[in-house]
Amino acid sequence: MENLFVYVVMFILLLGVILLLFKKSSINQKPSYLKKEEISKKYEYELLKLISTYEKDEALLKEKKLEFIKQANSELNNNIFFDEPEIKALIARLASL
Repeated sequence: MENLFVYVVMFILLLGVILLLFKKSSINQKPSYLKKEEISKKYEYELLKLISTYEKDEALLKEKKLEFIKQANSELNNNIFFDEPEIKALIARLASL
């Protein structure tokens, strides 16, 4: 009787572990090109928001935009989804806004 209880508990635990592993492996991950697009759009949105905030003061806008682009460049260099030519292209696109 005691052994039956132990076997039932072990079976339930094993079943729980299997379910957790199955659920974890079935999580949909976005492909890298979608992640790149999301990250690019996020930087463009943030820069456009910054431009609209400081549009009346050209000197301050230039200073804030330069700070933003430096920060974006630093973050992108640490990002696993972007390589060097892609970073340069994105930074050039941000600088042209």
